[in-house]
Amino acid sequence: MEKENLFNEPKLLKNWAIKLANELGGQKVDKTPVLTPMRMDKVKKLIDQFVIDHNTNMVRVMNEEEE
Repeated sequence: MEKENLFNEPKLLKNWAIKLANELGGQKVDKTPVLTPMRMDKVKKLIDQFVIDHNTNMVRVMNEEEE
């Protein structure tokens, strides 16, 4: 059985983000019953930023390993 992709539905991505935030330490992030609207334009910008920064970081790490 194939592992479900985080991008298949907003709830999966949100749960992943909460887990990540809590693993980074500091202030704990909790789910609340307060509902907000989805803003796909902002979501796309944040995901794009994550991908670009992750790729840049991976290139840096790979270059450091080669030295």
